[in-house]
Amino acid sequence: MWGVDLYGLPDEEVALEGLKCLEKWMKEIGVVMHLEELGVTEDMFEGIADGTFILEGGYKTLDREEVIEILKESM
Repeated sequence: MWGVDLYGLPDEEVALEGLKCLEKWMKEIGVVMHLEELGVTEDMFEGIADGTFILEGGYKTLDREEVIEILKESM
């Protein structure tokens, strides 16, 4: 997929290359990749986290602090 040569490479390396190709494609079609591109600033994180609807019963239920950490990593 994405033209990544799977042969002879460790799974992790194949996965990382695939992610790079996916990110490149997403940028090509105009997907916003970072929150700051939307005008989000770090002082907004707590309000965003407070307004986040968190569903229970999924793979992992996030708490408020985890939501804030994800927002930080998305900058």
